[in-house]
Amino acid sequence: MKALALEEAGGNLKVMDVPVPEPEADQVLVKVHSVGLNPVDYKLANSPLPEWQFPHIPGLDVAGVVEKTGENVTGWQPGDKVYYHGSLAHQGGFAEYSMTRQDVLAPLPEGLSFNEAAALPTPAFTAYQSLNRKVPLRKGQTILVQAGAGGVGGFAIQLAHLKGLDIITTCSPENTDHVKKLGASKVIDYNTENVVEEVHKYTEGRGVDIVMDMVGGQAVSEAMDMLAFNGHLVSVVELPDMSQYEPKSLALSIHEVALGFVYRTDDERQIADLGHIAREVGELAASKKLDPLLEEVVTLDAVPETLSKINEGHVRGNIVCQIVG
Repeated sequence: MKALALEEAGGNLKVMDVPVPEPEADQVLVKVHSVGLNPVDYKLANSPLPEWQFPHIPGLDVAGVVEKTGENVTGWQPGDKVYYHGSLAHQGGFAEYSMTRQDVLAPLPEGLSFNEAAALPTPAFTAYQSLNRKVPLRKGQTILVQAGAGGVGGFAIQLAHLKGLDIITTCSPENTDHVKKLGASKVIDYNTENVVEEVHKYTEGRGVDIVMDMVGGQAVSEAMDMLAFNGHLVSVVELPDMSQYEPKSLALSIHEVALGFVYRTDDERQIADLGHIAREVGELAASKKLDPLLEEVVTLDAVPETLSKINEGHVRGNIVCQIVG
């Protein structure tokens, strides 16, 4: 089969022929139609995980059709349309066929194309896990979503809006209308405005109940300057430096989000929860409560260049590679 793969650590992604995998007892072989592109694909291609076997195929977010099932698989059969979030540690979806566990699969959301479904897993599941598994949300809370025009940020705004939260977000001016349509009440231009000052102006000095950070660096360090007492920091990229934090001054909670790294554990319950999240997110997308935010569709050959562009930032929404035309 054709696949986009790394021949060795430190090498370049290129299209090559590799064998079609054979499913083990609890696995499902999926004929890939579409694969989502994410920043982590680029980052890991340049800093491979120790458990990778080469040639290694990246690509976490797959939508396609069940081709073959292992002998212990129940509930899935050839011809089923599915989508899922795959493993960082194992072979991925930038190929004509991909393998996964049966318990992380979910039906293709009704009314969505394969391309739209492939735009969901990493960004939408990350936002959903953050706001529906980790942080206790209540209507009327205020949340700051950093980088609201990005994939995770766009889903976080939509999910927070569904919960009745008051949403502040940061983005470039050209994306202001976009994030407002998703549900943001207050938009801060991080290029020209001081985010901390603008947050305190908007909240009349109280700060926000939740900061969801997809930026890292200075942005995550400033989160504690913007949180109200008993606030929550959701850290998707990196944790803040806590050396200057005065204990009990905020009574804050920090939530680290590492969606795909769950596959590196032996926690069957948490791995299977990826399948539950996929079904729950799929229901929201099928009922048009969640926009997949699909902005662009590319070919397999164009993936390396597109991943480089994603890594540079300032990409709105989600980009998908279409395998089957």
